[in-house]
Amino acid sequence: MLKQALLVAGALSLTTSAYALELTNPFYGPSKGTVASTTTYEFGTATAKNDFYRSKEYDNTLTESLSYGLTDTVSLDASVGNVWQKTKDSYDGTDKDDKNIDWDLGATWNILTGPTKLQVSAAYGQDESNSHDNHGAYKYVDAGVKLGHTIGIYTPYLAGAVERPLFQSEEGDHHVKYEGKVGVYAYCPRADVAVDTGLRADYNRTDKVAAYSYDLEVSYFLTNNVAVSAFGSYILDGKAIESQDVYGKSIGLRLRTAF
Repeated sequence: MLKQALLVAGALSLTTSAYALELTNPFYGPSKGTVASTTTYEFGTATAKNDFYRSKEYDNTLTESLSYGLTDTVSLDASVGNVWQKTKDSYDGTDKDDKNIDWDLGATWNILTGPTKLQVSAAYGQDESNSHDNHGAYKYVDAGVKLGHTIGIYTPYLAGAVERPLFQSEEGDHHVKYEGKVGVYAYCPRADVAVDTGLRADYNRTDKVAAYSYDLEVSYFLTNNVAVSAFGSYILDGKAIESQDVYGKSIGLRLRTAF
């Protein structure tokens, strides 16, 4: 009887560990009553130019994101950050702004949590860093969905998101934005290393910007509940209004914890 009980307990523990996701997993969510924290620093540049005009933006961004597990599959999410921003363009010269508070509040639901994973999310946010031509903070709602399937240490996945501006001026940033991604996540517990990589497409109707980027993030687990990451992104091809070419890249660091 004791032997049978131990076998059942062992089987249950294996099942639990198989579906308990590590912090860096794209489908990760905190369990009920726990908090997940992600602190991110990112430096990026974005350039748009044609034969008559050139604009380049430099951004240093520091963001803190928190998620609280309402249940084992539903979390309440919030983030706040500041953007230290400098812009150089052919018409207005150099513009510098160090007080750009951005924040959002939303929720995430992991609908499927087995080998096949399905996650949906939604949020409301405001970006002071996008206020220059908007007569105040840029306000928006967004919704996202991810679908993936785990095979061994690999999880190929698809992700998409739609962002809709709210209460914006007709002369400002008032059009819907779209994002799609094809990615692969891999986690090797023996080496305590995880890799998340993929190709991403973004479209912004306001400036008719279409950009195609490559993303890469490499993470190392200090403990089961603490992971550090280095990440980067590079625009492979981009076009904007008035036949502008778009270039950009970013690098950054992340610290993830759960408690």
